[in-house]
Amino acid sequence: MAVLAVIGHCFSPYLLFNGGKGIATGAGVMIFFLPLEVILALIAWFVVGKVLKISSLASLGALVVFIASSFIIHPQIEVINTHAPVLIICFIIVYKHWENILRLITGKEKKVI
Repeated sequence: MAVLAVIGHCFSPYLLFNGGKGIATGAGVMIFFLPLEVILALIAWFVVGKVLKISSLASLGALVVFIASSFIIHPQIEVINTHAPVLIICFIIVYKHWENILRLITGKEKKVI
């Protein structure tokens, strides 16, 4: 259900299959399953955002921290015994951030004031 919530947010039929980038929805659904990992990701998001002042980079940095910490803290997620939903949600988020990633690579991504 967590994956479907993120898909529904990112590709809403009511918005002609457009929508958000999945960070907030992904964090919201994952805080139920992996609360410590989400807290670590939020800390990373805050630090990267404050230091580099690039919102998309902060979101992607938090995503990397979330994935890494989920494998370190919970090698096997007890309820489902797989990291597949986590990886699917992360893939969707990276997909939705693809334009931001290209701008980051070319140095054209704008900073937040």
